[in-house]
Amino acid sequence: MNPSERGWLEKYLQYRSSTPIQLDRQIILNEDKLLYKIVQPTGLLYGHPLHSPTLRHPKEQRWNSLGKMKVVLLESFLHSAVLKTQDKPTSIPEWEHFYIETGKSIGHFYATLNPEKHKKSFFSILEKTRDDFKYAEDALRKNLFLKSRWDYFWSSLFQNSLLFLDTYYFGEWKAGRFHNIKWHKDAIKIMVLKVLAAAAHANNLIKREERNMFFSFLSSANLTKGHEKLLKAAFRDGITLEQIDLRQADTWLLKKYVLELAVLMIWSDQKVALKERAFLLKLAALLGFSEIDLEVSLIAIESFVIENWKEVYFLQSKHSYQVIGETILTRLKFVADKNKEALVLAFQQSKEILQLLEKSKQNKLGEEEKENLRIQIIDILKRMPELVIIALPDTFLTLAVLLKIIPKELFPTSFLD
Repeated sequence: MNPSERGWLEKYLQYRSSTPIQLDRQIILNEDKLLYKIVQPTGLLYGHPLHSPTLRHPKEQRWNSLGKMKVVLLESFLHSAVLKTQDKPTSIPEWEHFYIETGKSIGHFYATLNPEKHKKSFFSILEKTRDDFKYAEDALRKNLFLKSRWDYFWSSLFQNSLLFLDTYYFGEWKAGRFHNIKWHKDAIKIMVLKVLAAAAHANNLIKREERNMFFSFLSSANLTKGHEKLLKAAFRDGITLEQIDLRQADTWLLKKYVLELAVLMIWSDQKVALKERAFLLKLAALLGFSEIDLEVSLIAIESFVIENWKEVYFLQSKHSYQVIGETILTRLKFVADKNKEALVLAFQQSKEILQLLEKSKQNKLGEEEKENLRIQIIDILKRMPELVIIALPDTFLTLAVLLKIIPKELFPTSFLD
C-alpha cells in the first residue's frame, strides 16, 4: 500500500480494520481535550504532520512526505469521528464498517466545506454509482498545501495548520452538530489571522519570521479577496486584542488552537520578550486560560520540536537545540514546582521509586535501574493534570534533566551526589 498511488485509501482502511481505536477515558473525559491529546503529538496542530496518532504502518518509512501527511490526516479524521460517535464500535466487524463508512464520507465533508473546490468533474453524469473512495482520495490530495518554505522551519509550521480545523470540524459534521461549517470555519480563520497580526505587533517590531508565518497562513486560508485585503491591512497597520472578536472560538479546543498559533508566531525566534509574554498572558486570559495553561502550550510546542529533531533536519543547529532545551526545562520546572505536593505524594505511593531510591543510599544504581527510575518519574510527570494532555519529549528527559525539574528534596543526598 502506497498513499501516492490510486486506490490507497481502501487498502489502508482494510489494513486498519482489525485494529480498534483505543481511547484513554480513564484520564480525560472531555472530548476536546482527548482529541488534542491524540492529535498534538502528530504535528498536525502546528501544520507539520509527521506521524499518525497511534497506528504505524510497517511501510511508513518508504512513503514520501505527501503520503505520510495523507495518512496522518486520515487517522486524525478517524479519531475525531469516533470521539463524536455516541454508539461506538465494539466488535471487529463494527470497526471495519465504521472505518469504511468514515473514509467514504471524507469527500462529501470537503464538498460541504468547499463546494467550488470539490466539483465532481471526474464523475460522469450518466454514472449510477459514485466511487466514494476515489472522491475521498482526491479531496485529501487537494487539501494538502505544500507551498511553504521548507528551508525555514518556523514559517513552514503553518504549512498545513488549517488541516487541524478540518479534523475538528469533521468530527462535528459527522455528529450533525454544524449546519454551516464553511461560514464558521472561515470566521475562525479570519479571527486567527487577526490574532497573529496582533501578536506580530506585540513588541512593536515585525520580524522576518513573523511576516513569513503570517503570509504563509494567509495564502493557505482560501479567503475572499476582500477579507485578504482587510487582513493584510491589519498586519501592516497593527491591530489590538480589544479590536478582535474572540467569541468565534467557542470551545476549549478552538481556544487552544488560537492560543498555540499565537505562541508559534511570537516564539518564531525561540525567544519571548517581556512585551510578547504580556501579550500572550492577556490573550490567554481573554480565552479563559491561566498562566500555567500558557506554559503548557509552550511546553507542547517545544516538546514537539525537541522530540522530532532528527526529522526536522533543517533545525539541527546546536545553539537552537540548546536554547529550546533550556526553555523547556525551565517551564517544566515551573509546572513541577506548582505541583510539588502532588509530586511528593506520587513519589511516596510509587513502590518502585521508593525501592530504587532506598537502594541508592547504599549502592550505586545500575544502568537498567537508572532507566527504570527515569521511566517511572516521566510517568508521574505525564499524570500531572496540566501535562496529561500533551506528549512530553521522552528522549530529551534524561535522568540528569529530570533531576533539574523535580524538587531535589525528593531524592536522597547520596543519589544526587
